[in-house]
Amino acid sequence: MTIQPLVDPRFFLGNNPLFSNLAHADLENLLAITHKKHHRAHSIVVRQGDTDDDMYIIESGSANVRLHLTDDEEITLGKLTTGDAFGEIALFDQKPRTASIVTCEPCEFLILSRKAFETFLLSNPHVALQLLTTMSKRTRATSDFLKEMMYLEITTRLGETLTNIAHAYGKNTPNGLKIDMKFADQELGKLAGIPSDIVTAQLRHLEKTGIIHKHFGYLTLLKPEELTRRL
Repeated sequence: MTIQPLVDPRFFLGNNPLFSNLAHADLENLLAITHKKHHRAHSIVVRQGDTDDDMYIIESGSANVRLHLTDDEEITLGKLTTGDAFGEIALFDQKPRTASIVTCEPCEFLILSRKAFETFLLSNPHVALQLLTTMSKRTRATSDFLKEMMYLEITTRLGETLTNIAHAYGKNTPNGLKIDMKFADQELGKLAGIPSDIVTAQLRHLEKTGIIHKHFGYLTLLKPEELTRRL
């Protein structure tokens, strides 16, 4: 028995970040080249390693994202529900699927094939330009996120290194916890596993924000509790 979705398929297509900025007429034309497919519960929709090139939007039901690790080991990465999409990248390349999608219950899918999508873009070059803009924004956002995560990792490692050194060589003073031993930026970098120029920049930032004080090579942790919390 096929489950009919309760929401207009235009909502699912237009709500997808890739197509959310398209004009109503373009969205209608794009919807016209999609097709629907029903999958029973516990069936494989796409298999990791396959090279099929369709994009799927779940109109009803739910599915698990499964990652195959070894011959006898598989893990669930997450769950997709009504309105979620997968396979967008397949519209632009022909690389193997990076994970499998397995239905948890009967599902109805709205499907856009790569071949139909390419034909649509050739007939609607303005849409191609819009999609390039959307994808560039997503790429930039991803890049900014990765840079932020890298920054947090680096600063956290430096904060933990300074804290550990202070516990080993620190002594309490009226101003804070003074590390009673000189450590060059290169030495701190080796201990923390980060480049010395980044150590120099981070120490300058920490001093500017009043968390540490550096005097003739000696470091005093003015607010040691802030080292790992603020970084």
